[in-house]
Amino acid sequence: MDHLPPCRCRSPRVPSPGPTAGITLVETMIAVVIFSFVLAAGYRAMSVFMGKTSQRLSERMVLQMEARKALLTLYQRLQQSIEVLAPAPGTTLPYIVYKDLENNVCCLYLEPDAARTKAEAHPIFRAMLLVRDPAKAAPEPVVPVMHQVVKLQFTAHSPTGVFISATLRGGKGEFSLVNFVRLKNSAAEE
Repeated sequence: MDHLPPCRCRSPRVPSPGPTAGITLVETMIAVVIFSFVLAAGYRAMSVFMGKTSQRLSERMVLQMEARKALLTLYQRLQQSIEVLAPAPGTTLPYIVYKDLENNVCCLYLEPDAARTKAEAHPIFRAMLLVRDPAKAAPEPVVPVMHQVVKLQFTAHSPTGVFISATLRGGKGEFSLVNFVRLKNSAAEE
């Protein structure tokens, strides 16, 4: 019994295929680190660009809200007034003189704003309102109505109606507003 026949129940040995074709843990870690650097750089770039855009947009929105509020106040004051004294019907001026409901003479005009002109590198004005009661010797203090005005023009359509054209600047941009105001408390002449 020295010699036994080989056992048929076992399968012959299969040689190993060598190094595996899969990804190792080290390779995966390196890929994750590189991907995280790329993702962080992309996030930083987006936050910088979105931050600048949203800052400019928010500055402009604040300017528009303030301008609309000031123009609405101006429209209401003009609607409640009695008569437009200047500009004469058919003419355009950068100021307006009118009589309000209490028969005060009001003048809305532009005054240069040196600080904002320097900041914007463009001529910027403030719209100022002067109210004078004919019964008093001195006028009331001048009140700023609107800021960051580039251009403000009044065109009288008649003694009871005026077109207002305003251009405002802020947030490195400009926007314009145009409106027609009819005086509600004027005598019915038309």
